[in-house]
Amino acid sequence: MSMPARHAIGVDIGGTKIYAGIVDLETGKTTATARKATRPDKGADFFVQRVGDVLEELLAQAKSSNIDLMPGVGIGLAGQVDRERGIVLGAPNLATGLVNLDLDKVIGDRLSLHVVLGNDVEVAAYGEQVFGAGRGCTDFVYISVGTGIGGAIVRDGAIWRGATGTAGELGHTVVQYNGRFCGCGGRGHLEAYASRSAITRVIQAEMERGRPSKLSELLRPDDPEIRSKMLAKCVEDNDELCIEALDEGADYLGAGVGSVISFANPDRIILGGGLIEAVPRFYERAVMRSREVALVIAGRKVDITHTKLGDDSGIVGAAWMAGSRLS
Repeated sequence: MSMPARHAIGVDIGGTKIYAGIVDLETGKTTATARKATRPDKGADFFVQRVGDVLEELLAQAKSSNIDLMPGVGIGLAGQVDRERGIVLGAPNLATGLVNLDLDKVIGDRLSLHVVLGNDVEVAAYGEQVFGAGRGCTDFVYISVGTGIGGAIVRDGAIWRGATGTAGELGHTVVQYNGRFCGCGGRGHLEAYASRSAITRVIQAEMERGRPSKLSELLRPDDPEIRSKMLAKCVEDNDELCIEALDEGADYLGAGVGSVISFANPDRIILGGGLIEAVPRFYERAVMRSREVALVIAGRKVDITHTKLGDDSGIVGAAWMAGSRLS
């Protein structure tokens, strides 16, 4: 592919952090990164300011290092987007009131950059397809497990979005009829049982009932959020409550992945996201459960792996998306 510049900025926005990087479009390597906490509780204006601040930081780094950048930025975010117009239709996990936000115009007015917008999991799938665990595979499903749960389906080498552009929303499949409330307003969704936010809610509820956990030693008074690395540390320390909650979440995730294997029969499943990367026990148990519940032939054939790019899948895919669209 011929591109006017070798580097582009990619941004991956989830419920926990806004993570961005300058990416070499020939190698998929990041040459500089910047990140800030998303802080969904702060609202839409804070969110917009935060994204602009991260981009300004990278633009300054590119200038000081004489890196020639494409005149646009790729952004993948956890929410529903209008890809053609660069508009965020809704993203409840990122900020309250974040509806019909013209991110292309907002960023364009502030930084004179064109925004190429996509769903965060779909964008991460691009990164893995071109430079990571999906390379050479034309038929795979990418599943991300972090604050929420999302998926992207690649068929014949292209993202398959379905009739309304929402295909791949594994986190909003029902695993327990009339079960726990999900952030989207539905009930019994996989995201309400197997995402990091769901697992931490279970842990916090048990701690409030008096069950002990080493998490109490790791949490800061000014930042009560339980992060994936904290859970990993508790697993290493054999924290009974955390292990119990993570195992339950992994069982639900495995049931969801197993259903995908039986229904879609892909060549490969790629698992990514903060919880997958941080807690090997969670990943391994989910894989085991998925093979238990999938149809035997499909379950034996499918290759289940984790991301090759790790935390960089989203920024690499976003930069590649921008490069492909703007070249």
